[in-house]
Amino acid sequence: MEFASFMVFFVIACTLSAVLLGISSLLGQKRKIAREMDIYESGVNPVGSATRQYDIKFYLTAILFLLFDVEIVFLLPWALAYKDSSNHDFMIVGFIFFMAIMLVGYIFVINSKALKWEK
Repeated sequence: MEFASFMVFFVIACTLSAVLLGISSLLGQKRKIAREMDIYESGVNPVGSATRQYDIKFYLTAILFLLFDVEIVFLLPWALAYKDSSNHDFMIVGFIFFMAIMLVGYIFVINSKALKWEK
């Protein structure tokens, strides 16, 4: 029964999408002005190529930030589970293990000089 309601919803959504796209193509503007098709970036005409290569240090810094930031986000569910847990010793051991892995990763990043921008 639940699958049937999903299928009805899916068919209605697809039909409505098709009808709205059809109405838009029938009633919408047909001609394109060259000025409307120009690239527009913050009110300034673009200068140069969009395929400029950036130094790898920017990507490396962003990846490391995301890595450590996302791993720290995992501490919130742990804290909520710790509050409701009856086995606090197991939770503390898990926290220490998690933080040890984080510390090993941080030491690796520092020793590999991944955050040094000077050559």
